[in-house]
Parts: sequence; structure tokens; C-alpha cells
Amino acid sequence: MKTLPTRDHVRGRLVGLLNEIAGIPVERITEGATVEEDLQMQSVVFVELQVAMEEEFDILIDPLRVVELNEFSALVDYLYECTAAQHQGGDSARKQAFS
Repeated sequence: MKTLPTRDHVRGRLVGLLNEIAGIPVERITEGATVEEDLQMQSVVFVELQVAMEEEFDILIDPLRVVELNEFSALVDYLYECTAAQHQGGDSARKQAFS
């Protein structure tokens, strides 16, 4: 059984993915950064990021929920919660990401 990653680990991996996929400099990725205004991600890149997040954390995420969150820290929290649910409940928890 995999060990549940910490929130800091999730945050670090998300920063890495944003840098790798969207080319966003690490110093621009702050807790309060918004996806639309601060990070200025194009929709195609955002979709690539969503796929990468699902693969990285072995979870399913609700793309509408991710768009609604729009703030980096809220996105980290959401990914952490999805990862924790997956860790505790397996495939049934993957469905909870859409609730």
C-alpha cells in the first residue's frame, strides 16, 4: 500500500507540473495565485495539467471543480483531499472527486 503524500508533497508536485507543462516560473506560483489572472494558463494547457494531475496522483478529478477553485492553494487542498480519499477507499473514492 502506498503512503499518503503530505499536503506539502502534493503542493511541490503541482508546482513542478505547472512549471513543466505550462512553463510558469516557480517564483510566480504562490498560495494565492489565481489560475486565470496570475498564472494566465490557456485552456489547452489547463487540460494537459488536469490529465497530468490525474496521472501523477492516481486520481480522477472533476474538471469543473478545478476551474471553480481557480486559486492555487485551493487546488492543492482539492488534490490532497482526492488523494487522501483514494488512499482510504480505492476506486470508490475516485468517484467522490466528482461530488
